[in-house]
Amino acid sequence: MRTQIYKTLGLSIVAMILLVLVVLFPRDLDISVAGHEIHAEYHFTWEKYAANIKTFFHGLFYEQTLGPTRFEGEMAETAVARTFMNSLAVIVTSFVLSMGLGILKGIFDYQSSDRKTKWLGGMTTWLFQSIPDFLLILLYQWIILTYFPSIRIFAQEGWEAWVLPTVLLSIYPTFYIARITSASIAAQEGLLYITVAQAKGLSRTRIMYKHVLKNCMSTILSHLSSLFVYMLSNLLIIEYFSNFPGAADRLFFAIDYDTQFGAGANYEPGVIIGISFCFMILLVVAQLVSIVSKNKSGLR
Repeated sequence: MRTQIYKTLGLSIVAMILLVLVVLFPRDLDISVAGHEIHAEYHFTWEKYAANIKTFFHGLFYEQTLGPTRFEGEMAETAVARTFMNSLAVIVTSFVLSMGLGILKGIFDYQSSDRKTKWLGGMTTWLFQSIPDFLLILLYQWIILTYFPSIRIFAQEGWEAWVLPTVLLSIYPTFYIARITSASIAAQEGLLYITVAQAKGLSRTRIMYKHVLKNCMSTILSHLSSLFVYMLSNLLIIEYFSNFPGAADRLFFAIDYDTQFGAGANYEPGVIIGISFCFMILLVVAQLVSIVSKNKSGLR
């Protein structure tokens, strides 16, 4: 386990260094006008590259700043802190919600697998995992606009700005956890501790929640890294389509991709590096929890 932890930390450090080097790559374009045509040319020089790296690390270590943003008077670290805290509130709430509902749904899926309500169990879990996220977002917005027009789905403040992205982000993880929970419970069937608990006269509900579910938690948590990868990868589309002022949307905004010239004039390397670092910390923590849980459950 210790080797896996060191390997995870080492790969994360290497990945962050490579990300910084890529972000600081020179993107200045030489734009000229000839008649009615605009020409953009790119000329790479190691001098520009070295200057970008030197400027960034000088500001980071000596001035304690990630640099300016496109907005006058705003520094990159301020933008990173504000937007990341917004996203973190959504991520943490979605995680807690999906874990709670997912485990309950997984128990229901397992218990209904041999009943007439089977279609409400594993089949609905499979269905919601098969529907594309983009379609779920559109369906979610259509339902609110049609039946609950008083709810502001594009609000940037108030309870709607936080609750709606949280619900959207937790949909797929809920059914992902449900599938894992159901499979984990099924794997416990016939084990000695269940037979002993039944022989003592314990109820099926007590055995499930006090013994079986407790033994399944390490297996469920071992999938935490995959769950967080999905949540972070899906965060951008949710923040973008719900107009939520979060870190993923701000990261996309900071890249400032131009369809004509590739690199825009408002490229913000400090914001990109800062937000990427925060997201990487979340992924590393999730990966470490997964490693410990796999070791505890005996998975390889």
